[in-house]
Amino acid sequence: MMTITNPDVVTTTCGRELDLSNAELVIERSNSLFSYNIHKLNSGEYIIAEKFYANPFNNRYILLNDEQIELLKNL
Repeated sequence: MMTITNPDVVTTTCGRELDLSNAELVIERSNSLFSYNIHKLNSGEYIIAEKFYANPFNNRYILLNDEQIELLKNL
């Protein structure tokens, strides 16, 4: 039996499964090794997506709380 996965559904470092298919891309940065993107979800939450081209098993999806978002605004 073949399992089909949705590449837009990710699991965050805190264990939540989120669908990024309708998320708004706020910041997009990349180089030859990895990409670093911030997405705004429909819920108003933000998620940082770190994707490593050489080893996708190291990809991380970090959900930000309101306090962390406020700190980022001041950088």
